[in-house]
Amino acid sequence: MLSTEAILFLLPAVPMLTRAVLCLLWYWQMDSVLSEAAQDRDFARTTILSLAGFSFTAVAALSLMDAPNRPFFEAAVWFVLVSFLAFLGSLNLQAYKATRWQNQLAQSLLEVGTLALLLALVALISGSKVSTGLKDLVLYVASALWLFDHTTRLVIDYRYLSSLSDKKSKKTHP
Repeated sequence: MLSTEAILFLLPAVPMLTRAVLCLLWYWQMDSVLSEAAQDRDFARTTILSLAGFSFTAVAALSLMDAPNRPFFEAAVWFVLVSFLAFLGSLNLQAYKATRWQNQLAQSLLEVGTLALLLALVALISGSKVSTGLKDLVLYVASALWLFDHTTRLVIDYRYLSSLSDKKSKKTHP
């Protein structure tokens, strides 16, 4: 059985799992080529680049610090590092994504990055000397915001892929 610490450190992988399920549900559509508008590379690059810059700055700053509450601090460093690498991976994918599965992978890496960034914030606040009430509030608000956003994105993609499947079946069965 995995320890609580191992589960905590694996939390950023949640978007990879949920996107993998989405890809498995619509596997026959994942090799479809995206239109240029659907690829939307410029907007994605701009957004990811700013988030990656933030993550890189946080990694650099945290690596220079020596925090008194080591476990929370190490968790924060881990999450910020994961965030930066996920944003970098998503940014690199933007250069050549052409199919739906590549788009799903880029999107999942972006979501890993945002989740890891929020987890770093929660870890830093949890290790600080602020009140327990504030620590709980940060945890609940960060979790709710990320979960709402992630769920909304999954539902939108699910409905979109479902509508494509419906259109295809209408064309083959008039």
